[in-house]
Amino acid sequence: HRDLHLSLRRQRQMCIRDRDKNEAFEILGLDFNASRDDIITAHKKLIEKNHPDKGGSDYLSAKINKARDVLLKNK
Repeated sequence: HRDLHLSLRRQRQMCIRDRDKNEAFEILGLDFNASRDDIITAHKKLIEKNHPDKGGSDYLSAKINKARDVLLKNK
């Protein structure tokens, strides 16, 4: 019973991570085959346009940074 519970928990965590990765690719405008350099380049372009110091929002800037972090964590 305990093993089943742990297995279900792992599956939920994996689903959340997959959803986060899919959202991150979408936010950065990248496909699933994007390289580390592609991720960094896309992040830089978006953050330049959407940085709070340049009239962008804190929320969007944070989402862009999180997207980069999620994808680079796996590269």
